[in-house]
Amino acid sequence: MGNQLQTVGLMVLLEMIWQRVIQNKRNGIRTWVWTDEFSIMFNDNSNGIYRTGDFFEKVYKRIRKHGGVATGATQNISEVIKSKQAMTMLQNSEFLTMLAQKEDDLEIIKQMFHLSENQAKYLDIDEPGKGLIKCGKRIIPFSNLLPKDSLMYQICTTKFKDIQQQIKAR
Repeated sequence: MGNQLQTVGLMVLLEMIWQRVIQNKRNGIRTWVWTDEFSIMFNDNSNGIYRTGDFFEKVYKRIRKHGGVATGATQNISEVIKSKQAMTMLQNSEFLTMLAQKEDDLEIIKQMFHLSENQAKYLDIDEPGKGLIKCGKRIIPFSNLLPKDSLMYQICTTKFKDIQQQIKAR
């Protein structure tokens, strides 16, 4: 969707999602809303107003009360930090999974979550499968490296080159 229609399109989509959450609550159904690249919601700044960001923040604050679970994912934390709304959402999250970060982003994360140097090492690497989980006030390092020849790696990989090789092998 082009830039001219992006805000309107996102607002319509968010309203549809919100109405589905409400409908599902009436029917006793839990709704899980996954938003990839959620920092995009905070890019439509017009005179200090983030139209989709405002709506997105309200939905995220209310969704639990309606039996919903909201999950946001993004590549670079620096995009999120530019928005006060997104930053507030991030800081209020009870559960975060953090993977490898660029050096500038890593410094921000270290300060924001008061990470030790040992903890930060789990984010300062290019080795897929390592990171940190923030659950409440606890920071839990993890290392789940998968051998490249394993079925689980083949299922989970997002590396386009690996996917191409899998297609060629069929």
